[in-house]
Amino acid sequence: LVLFGLGSKLDFLIELYNSKKLPKVLMISGKKGVGKFTLVNHFLSYIYDQGNYDLENRSINHETQFYKQYLNNIFSNIVYLPGDNFKNIKIEDIRDLKSTILKTTISKKKRFIILDDIELFNINSLNALLKIIEEPFSNNYFILINNKTKPLIETIYSRSLEVKILLTNETRLKVIESLI
Repeated sequence: LVLFGLGSKLDFLIELYNSKKLPKVLMISGKKGVGKFTLVNHFLSYIYDQGNYDLENRSINHETQFYKQYLNNIFSNIVYLPGDNFKNIKIEDIRDLKSTILKTTISKKKRFIILDDIELFNINSLNALLKIIEEPFSNNYFILINNKTKPLIETIYSRSLEVKILLTNETRLKVIESLI
């Protein structure tokens, strides 16, 4: 619920969003466990629950309706597909995703599609995904989380803005201390 060590990255994403310069495909890359998914959670909480998000302390209010819906994966403007689903992902799964995002959201606000562990997609699924992200869907934004456990095809990189998450040893120790 609290973001440690990645405040400048959150500020960068918020600035892109507020200035209407957020790319349609954003890739957040870094080693597993550095806080990429937590960063995405804070960014989305800022967007959809701005009145309850504590930007100064970088803290999510876990009592809000938004947070409860998001936690249960029932918030209509966020589609989250966890990485463990992608180990055996099929092209049909990507087509299902496409049919989901072609539907407008109830609130007609921006929709974010979070694809975790993008490097675990098989080549056919990645090619099907490329077709989806190349088509201009006005209110759909993709956030690809790359844990860099395997090489990713270059065409995915070329279609996205990559934000690299690198923690210095000093920052990493501060985060660990804060968590303990």
